[in-house]
Amino acid sequence: MDNQDSNPQIIFPNVPDDFCPSGDWRNIFQTFIDTVLANGTVNIPDLSDLSPEAIAQLTTDVANLQTEVNAIQANIVTIEGNITTLLARPVVTIKTNQTAVGASDQQYSVSFASPMPSATYSISLTPISNSATNPTARVYLVNGTKTAAGFQFMVEAASADTTFVEWTAIHTT
Repeated sequence: MDNQDSNPQIIFPNVPDDFCPSGDWRNIFQTFIDTVLANGTVNIPDLSDLSPEAIAQLTTDVANLQTEVNAIQANIVTIEGNITTLLARPVVTIKTNQTAVGASDQQYSVSFASPMPSATYSISLTPISNSATNPTARVYLVNGTKTAAGFQFMVEAASADTTFVEWTAIHTT
């Protein structure tokens, strides 16, 4: 069939007047496919202008493009994984409060209202003074074993100038 200036067409022969297959539906459909559909043609305008070499080159180009698409898709998966890793933010749990302290050396216990995720957290102790006297002349140190439920700290070289110790506990995962 000669190609023409028109849209592509799928052309099938007419069903023969004497077409009357017998048997089950599978046999009837298979006979229809073998008799009618297998003899159809596709009319694509200007297809005859393409040489076998040009068709082979197009086939190669499409295969190369598919390889490039596959490589790009693999890179996208890698980049998505890297972005997820880079954007992952650490989970930070912070608890802070003040504990009243007296003028004598002693140990104080801090219990968290809700526990930390684990006993591996950092503690900061900051004295709060009720006067202009430098409260850092005293010694403030974490004493004993930290637990997820709390910790203990010791005040030594006590002074009446410090009334509170502000503590901050920070857990990062």
